[in-house]
Amino acid sequence: MTWLTPQSYANDVETELTAVFIGRFASYVEWPASEHRHFVITVLGENLFDAKLDQLYHNKQIKDKPVKVRYAATLNQVARSDILFINLQTASDRLSAIHFARQHSMLSISTARGFADNGGIIQLNIVEQKAQIKINHTAALDSGLKIAAPLLSIATVLRKKQP
Repeated sequence: MTWLTPQSYANDVETELTAVFIGRFASYVEWPASEHRHFVITVLGENLFDAKLDQLYHNKQIKDKPVKVRYAATLNQVARSDILFINLQTASDRLSAIHFARQHSMLSISTARGFADNGGIIQLNIVEQKAQIKINHTAALDSGLKIAAPLLSIATVLRKKQP
């Protein structure tokens, strides 16, 4: 029998909640028109989810399309995706991934500190089983994505200041 410490249990719950939120965010986002048959979620970098994403989205649909979950260790392994969950260790690697996601109209999501402040679209942190969401609305618009008001209303929203 395996015993979970309170810390490992908390981390497991946080990871599971993060996996759920990834799909939930999609219902509040509008992408440019696409002829692709699948809704693709790609995890870039270390896979902190183990098999959770595969289990959660197996035989599920997002935006009326079957979900495919992909994993990429490096940015050059990333193919067409709707959501790019960025779990890279260095700030420079995260910035490259953010730029790539923006160019390809991908919803970029990460749990990394400063992610939204540095141009990522959604920064998600789970603290004591509660979601803290920060959205860079300007980055979303620059990526060709529209985020619905209900999601914006529960998040801290960063907007470019008008001169």
